[in-house]
Amino acid sequence: MTTSGEKVKSPVWRESSSLIICAKSPEKLSEYDYRILILKRSDRTALIKEQGVFPGGIYDPFDESIEWLKYFEEFGVTQQSLKELVIIDGETERPKILAPQGTGCYDRFFKNSKIWAREISLRINAIRETFEEVGVFLCRNREQLLNNSITGFYIEKYDKLKWQKLVHEDPKEFLNMCKELNVVPDLWGLHEWCGWASPAIIKRGYETAFFITFLNEIPKVLCEETEVKECLWLPPPTFLQMVREAKLSFLPPQVYELSRLVPYKSFDYLKQFSWDRRKKGITMYRPIGHVCTDGVVFVFPGDDFYTGDPYQATVTRNMECTRAEFRARSKCINRIENPVTPNAVLYSNIKPFNGHLMPVSSRGDELNKL
Repeated sequence: MTTSGEKVKSPVWRESSSLIICAKSPEKLSEYDYRILILKRSDRTALIKEQGVFPGGIYDPFDESIEWLKYFEEFGVTQQSLKELVIIDGETERPKILAPQGTGCYDRFFKNSKIWAREISLRINAIRETFEEVGVFLCRNREQLLNNSITGFYIEKYDKLKWQKLVHEDPKEFLNMCKELNVVPDLWGLHEWCGWASPAIIKRGYETAFFITFLNEIPKVLCEETEVKECLWLPPPTFLQMVREAKLSFLPPQVYELSRLVPYKSFDYLKQFSWDRRKKGITMYRPIGHVCTDGVVFVFPGDDFYTGDPYQATVTRNMECTRAEFRARSKCINRIENPVTPNAVLYSNIKPFNGHLMPVSSRGDELNKL
C-alpha cells in the first residue's frame, strides 16, 4: 500500500538473450533424434529451487561495441552477410528489444560508437553467455564463414577453462578470445525463436530475446561452477516430466517453449522449420497474473483475458472463481495455470503468432500419449 502522494516506481526490465541448443543425437530416446540443453542454476544464482533454464544472460554494453564490427570487417565478414540478420521491413513484428533502429544503411555502422543492429549484438550476447555458462563456443573460422549451412558450428580444442574464467570476469575478453582463436561468433547459426519478459508484478525483471541453434552432435560442456550446478541433454517431454516429479523447476518461458517442441521428434524438421520461420517476427510474451481461489494463472497474448497494458499490470488480478471456472469464461485461451510448481499446466487453443509452433498441453496424461 502506498500513502497519498507517494510515487510508485515503475518496473524495470533488463535486457538479455538466451539460446536454445538443439543437438542431434546418435541414439534415439522416446523416438527423439535430438537433445535440448537445459542447465540447472547453482543455489546461489537460482530464483527458485532446482531452477532449469536455457543458457543465456544479461546484455552487456560491450556486446554492441563498434570494436566487434571492426573485427568482423578485418576478418572478412561481408556487409551482405550481416544485413541478412537484420529485419527492417517495417511490417514484421519487432518487440522493443529488437526494434528497428535507423534505415539499415551499413555504412552508418562505422560512423557510430556502437553496433546499430540488435539482431547482431544480441546474438553476440547469447553466444558469449552460453560460452561463459557451459563452455560451448559457437563460432566460425574463415572457411566456415563461406559455408551456407544452416547448422551451427563450434570448436572444442582450445584452453576452454582459461577463457571461460577470463570471459566470466570481463565480457570484453570474449572479443580477445575470438581474435586469438582466429574465429568469429557464429551469428548465422542462430535463428530468432521467441521473446519473453517478466510480468510487471516483478519490479526488476528481464526482457529476453530467445534464439535457437542446431548442432550436428552433442558438444562437451564445462559448467561454470559459480553459476551452473548441472547440465542436462534430454528430449523436451523428459524435462516437463521432471518438473511434474519435482526434480526440476521452470519459469513460464521454459515450459512454453519446450511444449512447442514436444510434438516434433525430428532434428531435421525443426532445423528447417526454424530456418524458414527466422524472419517472420517475434511477439513478446509478457505475462499478466490472475489469482483464482485455487491458484495463480498467467495469461499471455491472444488470451481473452490478456487485456489492458501489460507494462502497467503491476498487481495480480483477483478473479473470485476457480481456475476451471476462469478457463470456462474464455473462448481464446493462452495461459499457464499454477506456474512455477510441479502442477503447472499450459493451455493454448489460439493460432500461434508469427507462423510459430503450437504448444501442447503440459498435462502428464497428454505428454504420455506422445
